[in-house]
Amino acid sequence: MSGHVGDLSSSQQEALSKLKASLSDVTLPDNDDYYFLRWLRAVKFDCDKAEQRLRKHVELRRELGADTVLTWTPPEVLVKYVTTGFFGEDRDGHPVYYDCFGNLDFKGLYRSCKQDDLLKVKMLHGEQLLAKFREFSVQKGRKIETVTTIVDLENLSFQRHYYWPGINFLTELMTLFHLHYPEIVKHIFFVKAPRIFPAAYNIVKRFIDDNTKSKIVVLGANWKEELLQYISPDQLPQAYGGTRCEPDPMCTNFITVGGTYHQSIT
Repeated sequence: MSGHVGDLSSSQQEALSKLKASLSDVTLPDNDDYYFLRWLRAVKFDCDKAEQRLRKHVELRRELGADTVLTWTPPEVLVKYVTTGFFGEDRDGHPVYYDCFGNLDFKGLYRSCKQDDLLKVKMLHGEQLLAKFREFSVQKGRKIETVTTIVDLENLSFQRHYYWPGINFLTELMTLFHLHYPEIVKHIFFVKAPRIFPAAYNIVKRFIDDNTKSKIVVLGANWKEELLQYISPDQLPQAYGGTRCEPDPMCTNFITVGGTYHQSIT
């Protein structure tokens, strides 16, 4: 059984009922079966582990103000330089998220921003993603709870990205995101991977859970054609092989492409 709604074994159904009962004293951001099953699938239906993770999640939400983070305005540097954005949908009707990671100056951001703000902006992205799922679910008339992600590695280099304090903090952010927003990945496509990518990936892959790793695909020289197997051209920016946003091929009204940042906080 897949562990999704409508496809549960008797033991999975029992774990679901047990988890819901064990958290009856906690106010959660959602309380339908889809929500609880995401957390259970992430720990292979170990009810005790799922309960521990959810209680830690509620505590972190309280610390970072997650229930109101969608109304928070991040510092301007994070708005302009954190590489993120949603545009279009895949062929199955799921949202598509873009991360121009090759342009992410996490050395500059780490030196220039408060770590609490970097942590909070990561939670903001998680909450934006959950909001996008709710929006798409209403539009499609069915539950949407996973995202297709395109990670653009153009400009990835040791000169730009090899900065251990920033790398360590980035891995902390990755761990936080995977622990607190489990089972939301449909596909992750890496495009424009340079020669240093295998070495860079070896640094961070131990912080990615096995289920997420299984959904990562590194596309080769024909990556634009391969993307079109999953996303229609009218849902893709021109820069990624689609037909959208002329004369702005990166659709920068929707996708923040990043860049180098130097100014330090006072």
